[in-house]
Amino acid sequence: MVGVFMIAKVYDVVKGDTTKPDQTQRPKMPTTPPVITGEMSNADAEKAACYWTQFNVQMNYYNTQLADYNRKLSNWTDGNSQGMGIFNRALDVGIWDQVKDMTAAATWTWLGKRYAKSSVTELLEHFQYIKDYRFDLSDPSPQLAQWMHHYGSIPARMISASLALIILISNLPMTNNVGQESVYQRLVETMFKDETIATFDLAKTVDSVRNVWAARFGGLPPSQQPHKGTTYDKGKAPANKPQQKQQTQVQRNTAIKG
Repeated sequence: MVGVFMIAKVYDVVKGDTTKPDQTQRPKMPTTPPVITGEMSNADAEKAACYWTQFNVQMNYYNTQLADYNRKLSNWTDGNSQGMGIFNRALDVGIWDQVKDMTAAATWTWLGKRYAKSSVTELLEHFQYIKDYRFDLSDPSPQLAQWMHHYGSIPARMISASLALIILISNLPMTNNVGQESVYQRLVETMFKDETIATFDLAKTVDSVRNVWAARFGGLPPSQQPHKGTTYDKGKAPANKPQQKQQTQVQRNTAIKG
């Protein structure tokens, strides 16, 4: 629904950021001064002429303010009408009958209170996802986006950003092979060495995971980058520096023996 409202350019009206101008905000027309007549004395006529000069200035300001008020009222009216039209097409008849006399913002709030509550089952599904998801060695950006989506669907009071960060780190692909350094090994070691729970920053860590992967694999042709599903447990991971050094030493020993 949010996407539809954004395309129609009425989301600001629906979520209540743009509101209907109150009638009290409508500018008041200045009081008309007395008409200058031939029976007036020169002093009264001059005084009335001054009043009319001031009145003309006030009227120019009034017309400007009135035009601005009418523009805001018209924009809100159009946006509210479009928003309610979208609701009319999207809602069941029984629900529409309960909101048809409301504004778009009031309808959005009313629907949110009744239907936007996360069920326990949904929360468990989101938590299960972030807890059990295992990142592979392919580009982490789409994986992180999906993981953050599920984390963002859980109320912040239930899982802190620090706990979410620890869960995220524990789900990164690692290896127990002492002769092979995992892509994110140094990132994890640095975090737990230099950081504390109080200083853990989830957003910063997400960016760091992307940067570490890009530094390791970003310069390679797509055909040589780890494909989706590649892990240290399933299939041989791309060569890393420790392996290369070990192979070089073996080659040197062979050359000496030869």
